[in-house]
Amino acid sequence: MHANRGEAIKRLPLQNWLSQQGACFERAYTVLPICSPSRASMLTGLYPHNHGLTENDGRFGGRANLDENDVLFTDAFHRDGYRCGWFGKWHLSHDQCAQDFGYEGWSLPGYGYPYGTPEYANYLRQKGLPDPVVQIELPGESRTSADTQINLRTATNWFDYEAGTAILNAPAETHEAYFLADLAGAWLQSLDKDERFFLRVDPWGPHPPYIVPESSAGMFDDQPPPVSPNLEYDLKGRPVHHCDYRDYWRNALPEEALNHWLLSRRALEQAHLIETALLGLVNSLVDLGLFEDTVIVFTADHGDAVGSNGGALNKGGLMVEETMRIPMYISGANIPAGTARNDPVANIDLAPTLAELCEVTCDALDGESLVPLVRGGRLSRRGLMAEHYGLHNHLPQRAWYEGEWKLVLQADGFAELYNLAKDPAEMTNLA
Repeated sequence: MHANRGEAIKRLPLQNWLSQQGACFERAYTVLPICSPSRASMLTGLYPHNHGLTENDGRFGGRANLDENDVLFTDAFHRDGYRCGWFGKWHLSHDQCAQDFGYEGWSLPGYGYPYGTPEYANYLRQKGLPDPVVQIELPGESRTSADTQINLRTATNWFDYEAGTAILNAPAETHEAYFLADLAGAWLQSLDKDERFFLRVDPWGPHPPYIVPESSAGMFDDQPPPVSPNLEYDLKGRPVHHCDYRDYWRNALPEEALNHWLLSRRALEQAHLIETALLGLVNSLVDLGLFEDTVIVFTADHGDAVGSNGGALNKGGLMVEETMRIPMYISGANIPAGTARNDPVANIDLAPTLAELCEVTCDALDGESLVPLVRGGRLSRRGLMAEHYGLHNHLPQRAWYEGEWKLVLQADGFAELYNLAKDPAEMTNLA
């Protein structure tokens, strides 16, 4: 579910607060809409074709892991005396985690599963919390039967990765986002008052399976479901692989699992839960007297096709707005409160932006600092390029954003052209 879809987004606590405190980039994009390539671009400041992680697992010839030869933009922060912490999802190396790359904190190799770790079990004991038992609501690709109960702490992995919903029969504080916020908050408390720091907190969601506690389920039922106008679109004018991916889900899931309205609501409820946990961490900055001197960034590595594009789910090889658009907010460093910009920007721009705001010198980066935008100026580039190499099938693509226009080119010659101002749901291919 991409950023800014529906009025309910305004009720998400951290995004709403940051939109008032700093700058909102209303047309922020990922440079490649799957996890590892996008995350690597955020860390290196390079496009995937330059850093080499073009897929999650290297199946199409790209690299599968970051290694010690990669230059991360936070290396410059570390050299300048910053303590660098990372808590949560890593998903950039199958056998290593963030701590192998010089970060303090806590993370796991590969995709990671936090609920089965001793650190999470210790968190439950310290807080006096029960085990996180969930009840499957909509089955995902594992086809786990509805009403099946799973103890997340004793499980060894996620019960689904690309679809599915479950109700958490335990307090909201048993969710992994609260666990990470607690770890990160303790790390902040360990800092000396005058120590400079870089902290990244990466919850595993919002991401399938959409797990929400009973207290969150239904909280947006008074709003229209956050689905796209193209949910029931027949994909006429789209490339064949869009239709193939839609049909994949129709065959992969039982019919009762294809409740796109409920999936979309649970995704939004999970986003609210996670933002509430992270807002508590922001409040810790205030309590510790660190808030006034801290730059805060809120963003994501990709969007999600849930509730859109004829019934597609997750991401696949789609370069649609639902998978490409991401939230992006920056506050602090005297950024004018309530700033909103509609220029196409990307998560690749975060490295040079943070370097400029913090007066740190980084090596050559592919992105461009967004500081001129928040100061009322313009970027030097004409438009924005994004790329894709496929997820389940190898299909190189490039997207170009310029003004209100979006062009997507496939390696086989198929082209898509949309006027996003008039056709934000991409239902009229003008190519």
